[in-house]
Amino acid sequence: MNILILTSVYRDESLGKRDRSTNIVNSFVKEWSRQGHSIIVIHNSHSYPRFIHDLPKRIKSKLEFDMGFPISDYDGVRKKYFEQQGAKVFRLPIKKYIPHTSPGNRTIKNQVNKINKILKHNKFKPDVITGHWASPQMEIISELKSIYNCKTAIVLHGMGYINSEKFNASKYIENIDRIGARSVYQAKKAKDILGLDILPFVCNSGVPNEYLNHYNLYLNKYENIKKWKITFVGRLVSYKNVDSIIKALSNIEVEWELNIVGDGAQEEELKKLTERLNCDDKVNFLGHISRDEVMEVLQDTHIFIMISTNEVFGLVYLEAMAASCLTIASKDGGVDGVIRNNLNGYLCKQGDSYELNKLLKKIMSSEVEEIKKIANNAYVTANKYSDYNVAKSYLEKITR
Repeated sequence: MNILILTSVYRDESLGKRDRSTNIVNSFVKEWSRQGHSIIVIHNSHSYPRFIHDLPKRIKSKLEFDMGFPISDYDGVRKKYFEQQGAKVFRLPIKKYIPHTSPGNRTIKNQVNKINKILKHNKFKPDVITGHWASPQMEIISELKSIYNCKTAIVLHGMGYINSEKFNASKYIENIDRIGARSVYQAKKAKDILGLDILPFVCNSGVPNEYLNHYNLYLNKYENIKKWKITFVGRLVSYKNVDSIIKALSNIEVEWELNIVGDGAQEEELKKLTERLNCDDKVNFLGHISRDEVMEVLQDTHIFIMISTNEVFGLVYLEAMAASCLTIASKDGGVDGVIRNNLNGYLCKQGDSYELNKLLKKIMSSEVEEIKKIANNAYVTANKYSDYNVAKSYLEKITR
């Protein structure tokens, strides 16, 4: 099958740490390639004036904190062709001067023409076109549908654009066969906003198969716990609510240790918070570490916590579950539905340190066998969400 993928975000592995993009779409490409499909990726990169991409890290971090998304190095957004993970990747920059705005009609027409030339040059007639992130993918897919008359889909990674009167999403969904979202909660919101007759499909991320093969069920770590080890993994920005985790732990009397993995604009503020709450000796800021190192931390973790606000989906939840961790996520968040409260994990109100404190005390006083049962169920759930399984399911949902 010929699959054309349009996306606003695509990680260029040749750039290493300079490309801080999420690899959500990369994972699907990798698996579909393994499954024998031919793939072309069009990366519609958001390109700001070059001086913004070249700003010092300190200033860029401040802007990222204010805007809520990372700003790539210029090499991560400029025009480029490369082959990666068995796919041909064409990065076609779309100039932007104001964040969160959608391109004009002329820009969309130019982008469609560029894509059409690429497909003709490569003698590639898509059987399915799918996109990630609403704009400019919805506009472009709507145009390409009239040219190729193939199956079309879009996966939404938030409600910002479709909830805007300026964007006029209803104009584009007429030419898009399947609408997807990154969680059950987001799917319900999209259905209401767009006035859809059926619920959008849920497009979950998967855990890399090699990681699942690495993790074994490890329940012995819950025997005779002398010190509870808790971990957070993610960007240190306000909506991740890392401060709520610190506050919730600060007045828990049992022995505990918190590992904070990641970096971001809020790091210094969080360090000062630990000092004010007299728990800086219990909190370890590990910074940005490799994925293999993250796996080692998770294997030695009892409780993984991320109670972000409006989290679309977090692959790290599944990785924590695969590492036999007791996992706490946000109610109405990206994995609410994957994690079922008190069955294979726990759900907490987004950013609520008081509710989290009560939940942690409950977990830490629970019977060992009850804890092991939940950790075992989490491990079983994570293994259902392998990269292979979710990529196969995704393709089935958009082609049937």
